[in-house]
Amino acid sequence: MFNSKGKGIILLMVSVILVLAGNRATAAGLSDTTTIQHVYLNDEFVGSVTDETDIEKIVADKVEEAQEDYPGFAFDRESQLTFVPEEVFDEEVNENETVKGIQDQLNVKAEAYEIDIDNQAVAYLASKDDAKDVLEKITLLYVNEEEYAEYESGKKDADSIKEPGNRILDIQFSLPVTYKKTTVYPNEIKSVDKTLSMIEEGKEEMTIYEAKEDEELEAIATRHDMDLDHLLELNPGQDENKDVKEGERLYVTQRTPYVNVMVEREVFKEERIPFEKKVKEDDELPKGELITEQIGNEGILAFTYNVSETNGKKISETIVKKEVTEKAKTEIIRKGTKVIPSQGSGTYSWPADGGYISSKQGQRWGKLHKGIDIARPATRTITAADHGIIETAGNSGGYGNKITINHHNGYETVYAHLDSIDVKAGQKVEKGMKIGMMGSTGNSTGVHLHFEIYKNGSLVNPLNYISQ
Repeated sequence: MFNSKGKGIILLMVSVILVLAGNRATAAGLSDTTTIQHVYLNDEFVGSVTDETDIEKIVADKVEEAQEDYPGFAFDRESQLTFVPEEVFDEEVNENETVKGIQDQLNVKAEAYEIDIDNQAVAYLASKDDAKDVLEKITLLYVNEEEYAEYESGKKDADSIKEPGNRILDIQFSLPVTYKKTTVYPNEIKSVDKTLSMIEEGKEEMTIYEAKEDEELEAIATRHDMDLDHLLELNPGQDENKDVKEGERLYVTQRTPYVNVMVEREVFKEERIPFEKKVKEDDELPKGELITEQIGNEGILAFTYNVSETNGKKISETIVKKEVTEKAKTEIIRKGTKVIPSQGSGTYSWPADGGYISSKQGQRWGKLHKGIDIARPATRTITAADHGIIETAGNSGGYGNKITINHHNGYETVYAHLDSIDVKAGQKVEKGMKIGMMGSTGNSTGVHLHFEIYKNGSLVNPLNYISQ
């Protein structure tokens, strides 16, 4: 039943005494001896007994009582008590006093697991699983369960990540954190949650604070989560009714972590690379007109870097790798520089892509046919007969889809029965520029272009101005 170095020394001393006593007994020719038990409680001598039964019953009763109060604990029955035997001659033993001493002094201990931080005991848990749970949950204060599970599964040893995100490379405590089996009084054992709260809250340590100008004691106490009485207790020379002087040093308390959780992460991040824009002047395009020749695309710059955190706060960041994973594509815009005159030249080009005159200007079906009809073209493209500005572009009743161009030289041209219109009012057009597609809208007997020319507001015959 020996459990310490002290008990070993006691046994050695008792053994020496017994040898000497035996020698004396032999010399005196006596052999009538009695064995008594010297009783030690936590290495302290309490008394002696000739029979251990009463003391063992006290222990059993106290364990049973403790078991009722703490049903989930396992109680130690032996480690606190040590019995050292001795052969004696006719020595009186006050057993009642020894038994009473054990009854009064013995508080049974429970088996527990001690959590040590930097070789200092900070908490006692009921089981090994509870102790392991606390250590894991200290870590989970600063990393989430999913990434911790990935770390524990060994993914930290895999190749570098290739998608935006992060993973844990390493988790360490700033101080050695261990647990071991021990025995303690049951009221010292805490639950997992209470132990975790205590460790998270940190330990209270005293430090020195230098007061600022016109700062009151109560404000200093509040700043350090202290009450005023505690502050005055630490600084007995202070008067709560007087302000402290600027620069005066006071003792205050602050919470510091029992241990820091240090996490190393690998982070993969992508940044967009803006694309360049180039404008190429094109003298074939009308001035101001823009055509996208090549659509621009952003590139991608990928970073891999390591981040060091302490208790969830970033401490440092180091770039490990940086590379362009996708090059940016330049946007190319063609910008027209060709100046289109708003005034016509006075000569008119054929407004269709080939075709023939299917009907001339003159009386037709009892009324005046104001223009000429052009039918059967190679394609249905309709072009402006001369430079000018679009005066109207839209549906016009019997004319269907109609365009009127003002050539700003006293002449106007009209294009009717179009299937579609590609210009709008106010737009400058150049001779030969596409303005729409031939069709059969309005009062029309088939696909053709109805074309008219006006001079100073009066209708003239188109055939006098254009030729096929």
